[in-house]
Amino acid sequence: MSEPAKNFEVIIVGARVAGSATAILLARDGRRVLLIDKDGFPSDRLSTHIVLGGGAKVLERMGMLEMLERAGGVRFERSRTVGPDFDYSGELVRNGADDRGLCLGRVLMDAAMIDAARSFDNVTFRERFRLTDLLIEDDAVVGIRGEDASGVHEFRAPLTIGADGMRSSVAQIASERIDAFGRVDVRCARAYYYAYFEGVARKNLGDELVAEFESAPGAGNLVCRCENGLTVAATAFDASEMQTFRTDLASNLRGYLNRSFAVGKILEGATIAGKVFSSGLLNNTYRNPVTDGAILIGDAGLHVDPLFGQGHSMALMSAWIVGELAREWFSNGRGNAIPVDMLADYTRRRDAELMPYYNASVRTSRELPLDKGSRLAHRTASREQWAADEMIKFSQMLAPRAALSFRFARLMAAASRAA
Repeated sequence: MSEPAKNFEVIIVGARVAGSATAILLARDGRRVLLIDKDGFPSDRLSTHIVLGGGAKVLERMGMLEMLERAGGVRFERSRTVGPDFDYSGELVRNGADDRGLCLGRVLMDAAMIDAARSFDNVTFRERFRLTDLLIEDDAVVGIRGEDASGVHEFRAPLTIGADGMRSSVAQIASERIDAFGRVDVRCARAYYYAYFEGVARKNLGDELVAEFESAPGAGNLVCRCENGLTVAATAFDASEMQTFRTDLASNLRGYLNRSFAVGKILEGATIAGKVFSSGLLNNTYRNPVTDGAILIGDAGLHVDPLFGQGHSMALMSAWIVGELAREWFSNGRGNAIPVDMLADYTRRRDAELMPYYNASVRTSRELPLDKGSRLAHRTASREQWAADEMIKFSQMLAPRAALSFRFARLMAAASRAA
């Protein structure tokens, strides 16, 4: 038997990056927030470690960036992209602009974000609390039911936010009960493994993010310094090779990284610290993120291939959109649930700002060979430093409306003719 429902203005399911960021933003606006998560903290989660420049800008506006640096986050000051016929790089601090990203593991990042959220008197945080159902009235979400060690509890709010990842329980329950949050999946053709390395020489790698493509058909690699003097290195490869890869994780990870253009040399003399992690087989997933009384943010609404390290930044940027729109929702909303026609502004903003990045990822993700257009864009970026800077701005999710310029398109056409 559940106890009587308690009321909040917002319930956020999922307390990691997307959920905690949203809780902070809404709490600052005076909202009474319930933040729940099925896990206890601190705890790890298989995930990208990279916050790209666009996500770092959100953290800076939130006042969280320095806190995450103090927690151990490394600001990468340079970005380099390498492939069979391209190699370009650029500084992320230039002309008075600081576009540096951040690299920090989930244990430290999530703990710091949650601590910031729970520091607000108007945020109630419940960890190890499992969502079991949504409260639905007249096809609108009006709250949640869940359980923890103390029993079954119900909570009500005019807005429930699913920030509970790509396998979102909020999305699944709402889909089954009220046919909400329609989805489209595009399979990722690659499998992903990563590990921490210790002893990476400074002469081999500074505070730099290095990404590689096509050292083998469909392959990708990434390396960046992170907390506690460690370096995180990841490899992506044909998903059909995963069973063979798993027979000797550490040896095969080194082997795949060593066949790279640059990453193998960067890691020379370094050793794997701890175990090898896998993200498993994944999809790119687009969900319609709104229904009466509920929205999806972060991976719950838009999950993208980890090859580009966009997940954290998409989560933070979608949280920021919620923070900007929520005041109007609560000022004009009436009844037990904020209506979907008001929440539709979130869909428009999210899709305008994030879908160009999502679509670029899907183009590369759905097939193993780097698609012709993407490879040509990389070659174009190798021709001129301004073109490299523009491509890096796009890859760091810093481009206004996520569009490459007409000037870049002209250079790209010239590169195509030269080929």
